[in-house]
Amino acid sequence: MRMLLVCLFVMLSGGASTAFGAPSYHGCVDAAGRPVVSAADPFATAVARSAFEAGRPAILYNPGLLPRLSDSARLFFYAHECARHHLGLPLERRLTVEEARRADCHGLDGLLRSGLLGADALVVLQAELRFDAGEWGVLPGPPRGFDLLGCRRASMLVVPPGGREQWNACARVCADTLRWCRGADCQAAYDRCAALCDHR
Repeated sequence: MRMLLVCLFVMLSGGASTAFGAPSYHGCVDAAGRPVVSAADPFATAVARSAFEAGRPAILYNPGLLPRLSDSARLFFYAHECARHHLGLPLERRLTVEEARRADCHGLDGLLRSGLLGADALVVLQAELRFDAGEWGVLPGPPRGFDLLGCRRASMLVVPPGGREQWNACARVCADTLRWCRGADCQAAYDRCAALCDHR
């Protein structure tokens, strides 16, 4: 998440600029912290899409497609693609609905945390994200519904009650381990670790 926030902060502080009236984005990094090339391409066949350019991961976006999209919606789809890189989701195939929703929520969380999108704008953006079959042909991910408020609820931090310093320290170790886990048994390992914290 920190790398995605860095990407979005760069967009806020100069990484997102306007050339000829169209926004331009850069500063995205992948899960390993490597820069992801971002380029406006008026010939791209999608509002935003991930690709490989000269062997490097890239995000190509076409600011001319779907003129009805607001700048916030375009930024949302760019953040979706940036999250795809940051989460290590596959670039060589179309995402599943579940993967696309994960990228939607991760990208949205970065936009909100960075201040590029205000929480008050979620309802307006949610209403805008309704597309017909033809429009889905130029949008990232498979056709799906968006639940931006659900993303927001899922990303809110739950602060444990005070006075449990040992439990909090133990739970942080478990959570850090889960965060970096890439194996098939990550959740079960976390559950075992967290259960041990309850005895502290």
